[in-house]
Amino acid sequence: MRISELIETLESMKSEYGDINVMTSGNYGDIAKTEQLFEIYGIDVCIPVESAYSHSGLAFPTSDGSEEDGDEKIENMMIAEDVLVIRDRF
Repeated sequence: MRISELIETLESMKSEYGDINVMTSGNYGDIAKTEQLFEIYGIDVCIPVESAYSHSGLAFPTSDGSEEDGDEKIENMMIAEDVLVIRDRF
């Protein structure tokens, strides 16, 4: 989804439902495929990194541009395009 599409969708939803609370969701990963709801704590822009641990294949980069997995540091190729990220609190 592009930012212009997001804005258009949000404006349409606001017209229909008013100024309601907004959250994000994600699959918990359990056998029942529970869909968790997450509060939004910020919106940032990043260049994502590849991740084998994500359904999208992408992850928010750490400060050094890698993904951490316990003691093992996995170097990832950067994806060329900036992404607007609606973030949960970690």
